[in-house]
Amino acid sequence: MSSLNRSRRAIIIVFVAFIVPLLAAWLILSQNWYEAGTNKGTLLQPPITLDKQTDQLPEGWQLGYVAPKNCGTTCENTLYVMNQVDVAIGKDTERLTPVVLHQSENAQSEFNHSAPHITQLVTPQLIEQLSELPENTVFIIDPMHNVMLYYPTHSDKEQMITEGKNVLADLRKLLKLSRIG
Repeated sequence: MSSLNRSRRAIIIVFVAFIVPLLAAWLILSQNWYEAGTNKGTLLQPPITLDKQTDQLPEGWQLGYVAPKNCGTTCENTLYVMNQVDVAIGKDTERLTPVVLHQSENAQSEFNHSAPHITQLVTPQLIEQLSELPENTVFIIDPMHNVMLYYPTHSDKEQMITEGKNVLADLRKLLKLSRIG
């Protein structure tokens, strides 16, 4: 009789050992207690798909920013961080192009001095397509012209540098896993 109890106990222990983790995982996921993902930026679902007719965008991956009319502290910090991310990406720097989008030619001339290494484009129609994004954000555009991640900008330089590290971490991961661009 005791061997029967031992075998039942063994079966129950094995059953519990496999079922309890499954139930715990189901409970955690169904209650949204765990948010999967390793991205540091805000993921756009679905991504914003830019028109293919906009041939102004360079090929490959882009790190984008819609320039305000007047470049203040936040804008200057953002341009600095975009340049630093481009340098820090290392061997993949040919695959990434930092891009600043402007509404008009007048606004672009102010930025030529503060961001000489960043591609500057006057594209009001592209900016209109990006209206879903919050203002003053840095965003990543993939080679298929999908805006997939965005990051807030900050007037405090230290906060902006921290945000730049987040951008760099996500870009490294995307470029490592990407076979396009």
